[in-house]
Amino acid sequence: MQVRGVAVLAIVFVPVMAAAQQFLAAPPGAPVDPNVRFEVVSIKPPAPDSQIRVMFMPGGQFESNGAPVGLLLRQALQKPDYQIVGLPGWADTERYTIRAKAPEAAPMQAMSVRLLNLLKDRFQLATHLETRELPTFDLVIARADGRLGPDLKATPAECQATIAERQAAAKAGRGGLPPLPALPGPNEPLPCGFGRVAAGIAAFSGRTMAQFIPTLADLVGRPVIDKTGLTGLYDFSLKYAPELGRNAGPLGQLPGAPPTPSRSSTRMPPASPPRCRSSSG
Repeated sequence: MQVRGVAVLAIVFVPVMAAAQQFLAAPPGAPVDPNVRFEVVSIKPPAPDSQIRVMFMPGGQFESNGAPVGLLLRQALQKPDYQIVGLPGWADTERYTIRAKAPEAAPMQAMSVRLLNLLKDRFQLATHLETRELPTFDLVIARADGRLGPDLKATPAECQATIAERQAAAKAGRGGLPPLPALPGPNEPLPCGFGRVAAGIAAFSGRTMAQFIPTLADLVGRPVIDKTGLTGLYDFSLKYAPELGRNAGPLGQLPGAPPTPSRSSTRMPPASPPRCRSSSG
């Protein structure tokens, strides 16, 4: 079994009265000031049975509809579960609707930093870095002839063009994007560029293997090394046993799901698609 040194983030949340009363990859760009923040923030309880949605939008807008705090933390840190240690159980059960606004010309690559600072300011998040040794999986092509299964397909050219247009607008920090389609239902096809992770299924449209790896690593609970050799954008559909990893995958504890057992490391303050194989060494 191959073992690698992996940086992990130890997490501490301190309860906040204001909260009690009531994770999209960042695009590349220039270095971001670690102290940047949203100018306006609104945090409210979610509507009953609201569908989870997290969106970073050009023009400095952030919208989270009914998402658990743990999902927002993963998005802000851009880290999978196995690199986050000490997350308290309530972070995956308490859900909020958050609206936040940055300056109009704010670059998209700064949004995850703003979200992290929002969690620090409003939920008293504190983190520090550690290095631990963890076993890894290799993601490889299952078939000797290199053919892919029916649940892994190249993204259609029209969708690839739409994604490229959105990325160009986001990188430029401007609006004028084509309007996003309505959020699909749990059994409806995914619109271009969308993703869905729920108990037993993970599906994405217009993702590279590098973008898919963090979700897969989160589900199996260890680092995954991409050895498929696949390049370009793909549409994925992955079905797995719901008991694998977290009850609801990276979306945290979904409404109606049984409680997630506490981890021993948690500290509470007052077809033939690619397959994973264990690395040998």
